[in-house]
Amino acid sequence: MKILYHDVITPCGQPADVVISALQKFIRRGRVEDAVRAAYELYLTNETLTDYLWDRLRVISVEDIGMGQPMAPVLVETLWNTSRQLTRTHPDYPLLFVHAVRYLCTCPKERGSSLLTSVTKRRIRDQKPFDIPDYVYDQHTIEGQKRGRGIDHFLQTAAVVYPRAGRSQTDEDDERRWAEELLVLMKEEKNG
Repeated sequence: MKILYHDVITPCGQPADVVISALQKFIRRGRVEDAVRAAYELYLTNETLTDYLWDRLRVISVEDIGMGQPMAPVLVETLWNTSRQLTRTHPDYPLLFVHAVRYLCTCPKERGSSLLTSVTKRRIRDQKPFDIPDYVYDQHTIEGQKRGRGIDHFLQTAAVVYPRAGRSQTDEDDERRWAEELLVLMKEEKNG
């Protein structure tokens, strides 16, 4: 693994790779003031590390926050986009990354996407096969067409979703009615 920015020293005399690592560990542990200090050190070092700071915050919003707060990437991306409308030397510029860091520190965290990405990459690298369930073979696959599967199979089997959203009985009835109507209309199209 290549270590980035180990040869760059921040204003307080720390190697930048250590400050970058500290930033992420502080966010993981919810240490707001320490995380903001690390972020500010990177910002003050130079423009390249300011850009890298934003890169890390965008990744951290998925890697360490993940499904703990699924909208975290949206907020961090919005703050980053807003920062791009200011000059880096604008006095309000730091407010944007400080807000992002504070937000990420206070979010519930989980690392499932990070772990699953790493496991999946290695499974594929090692060419480990995975099971393809029968319901995958629907009208959208050659095998499904060979098995004679059409819209009936699709609506009754292949389009099943889990977990289902909690919805009212009216919504459930509407969805069922629309599926039935779609089935009729598609059969008419096929025969027409």
